[in-house]
Parts: sequence; structure tokens; C-alpha cells
Amino acid sequence: MPIRTNSKRAFTLVEIMVAASLLMLVGTGAMRIFSSAGKAQQQYSQQVILQMESRKAFDSLLYQLREGVSIVRPVLGETQDFLVFKDLLNQITLVYLEPNHQMAKELNRKVYKLVAYQAAYPGFAAEARQTVIMDSVRRIRFSCLSPSSIQVNATIISSRGEYQFIANVGLLNGGGLE
Repeated sequence: MPIRTNSKRAFTLVEIMVAASLLMLVGTGAMRIFSSAGKAQQQYSQQVILQMESRKAFDSLLYQLREGVSIVRPVLGETQDFLVFKDLLNQITLVYLEPNHQMAKELNRKVYKLVAYQAAYPGFAAEARQTVIMDSVRRIRFSCLSPSSIQVNATIISSRGEYQFIANVGLLNGGGLE
């Protein structure tokens, strides 16, 4: 007949310490994962905000460009950091970069304003005809693809970072109105 012992099985102090340390390691790993996921989500949110701000600024450039009917400079196949085009009223618009000293100090980098200057024939220089389209441009290039289409390659900069975009813009189709 088997001998029956009345012993209760219990955890030893060593087993409890091993379990507690394993639980601490798993908890620390989980906290690091959640912390890095939070940082990644914050960086992603900042990038999305930068993209939205850049898109808003680019929309004002698109509006300005779509008023034109023909490209004067750059010529077909050429790429420049400025753009000259004519509109239906035969006014010339020059789109170019000007230094933005205030933003450059804030970001400690070269920053420009994208400015549009409109002149009529015959015209005279007037600051009132100058419009700031974007105020935080790092770089912009205009490439003439056809007499009525331009490719814009721009880098927008802010305290959140930089965002680069490329877009093809068709000018207003005058249909022989000139």
C-alpha cells in the first residue's frame, strides 16, 4: 500500500524571484515597444502636417500658374529656378525666389520666398504687383515640357522638416485667343 504524505507544494523564494525578474523583463520590453511606437506615430503626424502645409502652399502656386497661356522662360527642354509666362491679358508674370532671412534665422538654413511679379505692357516696376506665393521654399526648379505645360520640382522646409514634390502643371488653354 502506498504511503500517503500530507505535504503541500509551495513556491520557493528563488522561484518567486525568477518569475518576478522575468515579468520585469517582459514589462520593460513592452514599455519600450509602446514608447517607440508613440514616437514613430508623432513623427508620422509631423510629416503629415508638413505635407498638408506644403500642399496648401503649392495650391496657391498652381492657381497662379494656371492663369498663364504661354511660357516665355524656361524654353522647351530647359530647367530654371525661375519662370516667366504670359496670361490672356498679355501680362508677363515672373515667378522667382527671394531670400527669406527671418525663416533662415529660425531654421539655421537657407530659406527662400517664392514670389510672383506681374507686369503689363507697357509697364513699370511697382512693388504692389509683387505677391508672395510661398514663404518657406528650400529649392524650386521649373522645367518646360511643352509650350503650355511646366514641371515643378520644389522642396518646402519648415521646423517640422522638409517635403519635396514634383508636379506637372498645364497652363490655361487659350485655344487661339492670342
